[in-house]
Amino acid sequence: MIEERALLERFHLRPSAYHILKNVKIIDTNDGKFVLKRKYKEKKELYAYLKSRGFPYYCESFETDEKSEYELFPYLEDITSPKEQKAQDIIYLMSLLHNKTCYYRETDLNQVKKFYEETRERIQYLFQYYDDLTNVILKHVYLSPSEYLLVRNLSFLFDNLYGASTMLEKWYEIMSHKKKERVAMVHHNLSLDHFRKQDVGYFISWDRASIDIPIYDFFSFFELNDFSFDYIALFDYYQSRFPLLEEERLQLFCLLLIPKKIVLKKEEQIATQEIDQVLRKLKKAKDLVLKENQKNSQKQ
Repeated sequence: MIEERALLERFHLRPSAYHILKNVKIIDTNDGKFVLKRKYKEKKELYAYLKSRGFPYYCESFETDEKSEYELFPYLEDITSPKEQKAQDIIYLMSLLHNKTCYYRETDLNQVKKFYEETRERIQYLFQYYDDLTNVILKHVYLSPSEYLLVRNLSFLFDNLYGASTMLEKWYEIMSHKKKERVAMVHHNLSLDHFRKQDVGYFISWDRASIDIPIYDFFSFFELNDFSFDYIALFDYYQSRFPLLEEERLQLFCLLLIPKKIVLKKEEQIATQEIDQVLRKLKKAKDLVLKENQKNSQKQ
């Protein structure tokens, strides 16, 4: 608290009210609103890189001591708009970020093998987990609503795991012989909460940003946001501005098709709701993959 106060005093800011929102503080001061948050990593080089690549759609923190635990940002008011429109704005800015920063580097075969082995192990584990869970549930004389919902959809879960495994093998076959791979600056945390729209759009909360395979931004967007979005239309929109390579598509689809581990040891209503949400989002992923594979087959 003492360091927070000292940081505000450095910029001649007198706080009048604090609003805590997740891991940040929004502070009303004599000079307007500001955002205070703990510093996870130094971002000077990140901001300089984005600026050099012609991507100014970020909110830069005020210059602070490198030893400071906190960062201070201007507060960006967000224009109220339908969440579907906001999602499309995020996809547009995502494609722009990837276009501005993408380049090719030598394929790290060790990393390729690591991803392949870890993902294959994860898929195999889930196959076994759901098979064991099925055997336990079917021993019950009467099924609870959550157990019934899960058992009724087990074939769907297994089908998605099989699809993920197939995508993974195809991806590995390509990457095992690939000399170069495409990378870009990836935000890694693209939820609706991390986008602000004023005269233009801005991404905020760059703590997880790094140079990585570009598919991880669409994947994080899918994972962090509402399953009610039309992800087929959003993916088409992204593809029209930043077309994915075949190996990138396969890797993304593999990740999308892997279901979360569903744990039943919860209050019944909560367990049923969670299973329903997992299945509905997985259905969105399956529809997207089927649609894209169909389009790809027609092109061939």
